[in-house]
Amino acid sequence: MTEKLQHLENIIREYGRVIVGYSGGVDSTLVSFIAHRVLGPEALIVLARTETIIQEDVELARRIARDHGFNYREITYNELEIEQYAANPINRCYFCKQELYAQLKIIAKEENIPFVLDGSNVDDVGDYRPGRTAAKESNVRSPLIEASMTKQDVRAAAKFYGLPNADKPAAPCLSSRIPYGTHIDRKSLEQIALAEKFIRGKGFTNVRVRHFQDTAKIEVDAWAVEKLKQMNVEVESHLKQLGYAEVIIDEAGFQSGKLNKGIVKE
Repeated sequence: MTEKLQHLENIIREYGRVIVGYSGGVDSTLVSFIAHRVLGPEALIVLARTETIIQEDVELARRIARDHGFNYREITYNELEIEQYAANPINRCYFCKQELYAQLKIIAKEENIPFVLDGSNVDDVGDYRPGRTAAKESNVRSPLIEASMTKQDVRAAAKFYGLPNADKPAAPCLSSRIPYGTHIDRKSLEQIALAEKFIRGKGFTNVRVRHFQDTAKIEVDAWAVEKLKQMNVEVESHLKQLGYAEVIIDEAGFQSGKLNKGIVKE
């Protein structure tokens, strides 16, 4: 791990001046932390606040940036104004990242910063990630991939440096709960966010509320499904107050990227 971290530091140091696309997730946090560590104020850490990111993640990102003294900035824009994104095609993430990188490149041009970095790791290369195409088109650099770091490596490094989100579960944007082809609107995103916040508040870690219009299908870790069933009456009542007509507990349990199943990769 020490050798990998030294390699990562050397890679980022050679960039000289960078912007890091920061989300508060463990991957982009590690890149931001190392960039700040080796480049100081020459590393600009930028959080994009949109309607698809939950407020708890924004607050965590802010706290980490403040505690470590990042050269930090926030930008805000409306993803739902991107027509191709709101239509929710199977390559939705491409349009999300395309807009993000366009926003970051505007700042890079204004500040004369030559490199934009993201938090992609080696494990992302083999997954269905349309956003990677957007990154390549925008010449975004991925230092974790260049340093051959996996998700496990990233978490180990975050623990080594004492970062508070070392064990934080993956938190893809709220739109990932809506099946491809179903139009994304603000009301649905708010409904999902409130439902998941309520369930997390009951002591569950990995929570997904898959949004099938008026039906909510809840995923929690497989070992916690029985615990959720014991709270079914309370959970169902609350989610119906949020506007769902039917609430279903997924017996198979949580599985990241479940709505990506069936997509044929070229």
